[in-house]
Amino acid sequence: MTKIHAPAYALSGGPIGVLLVHGFTASPTELRPLGEHLHRAGYSISGLRLAGHGTSIDDMARSNARDWYASVVAGYDELIARCDRVVAVGLSMGGVLCCQLALDRPLLGLSLLAPSFAVNSRLFFLAPYLGLLIRRWSKSQKSIAYYRQHGLFSYPSMPGPALAQLHRLIRRVRPLLPRIETPCKIFMGMRDTTVVPQSGFALLRELGSRHKSLALLPESNHILTVEPDAARLFAATEHFVSGLAALATKT
Repeated sequence: MTKIHAPAYALSGGPIGVLLVHGFTASPTELRPLGEHLHRAGYSISGLRLAGHGTSIDDMARSNARDWYASVVAGYDELIARCDRVVAVGLSMGGVLCCQLALDRPLLGLSLLAPSFAVNSRLFFLAPYLGLLIRRWSKSQKSIAYYRQHGLFSYPSMPGPALAQLHRLIRRVRPLLPRIETPCKIFMGMRDTTVVPQSGFALLRELGSRHKSLALLPESNHILTVEPDAARLFAATEHFVSGLAALATKT
């Protein structure tokens, strides 16, 4: 049996649940600081672990976008079974997966943290082809040190086939954004080197939601929950969720 280094977690709270979906090659540790903040505010939290993540790089190489999305749906179904309504929060690739969830399941709200619809790489468009040729892409030592410094579990490399799956996932979900009607809050770090920060404006235009907004975090890189603007992010997310919860009690 595969040893799980970064397991999923659940924090019991009130009738509003918050589903936290982490990013590519990462783990539930990415969003745990936000989850603990929202739990203290009275919400039930589910920090799910995507298939192939948080265990071993070989597991990641064997997983695909269908598996990742199945993890999100399973997490939602488990959370809605014990809560009245659910807000989905996704970081990076997790944001893309949450957009897909918003089309398939009823959500009270949708919060996208640096969603990876515009990956900051001139070679990313080649991912479907390179995935056939390159077994693994090693991350930089700076990136590895960053995760270690912040106590986050992430793989030190990216399997080529999984990177191709990420590319296909983004291409499949992006054209569907105008169909999303869920209230949405987008957060982008202006110092993000993984996702193009300005892509938040295009995303805001493309979403079909009537109630949507974009917040720019001036001092933040990609993992918004551990960046200098984290406290601002936590407060704004709590405000977003509490506003939705208040409206839900009136209907």
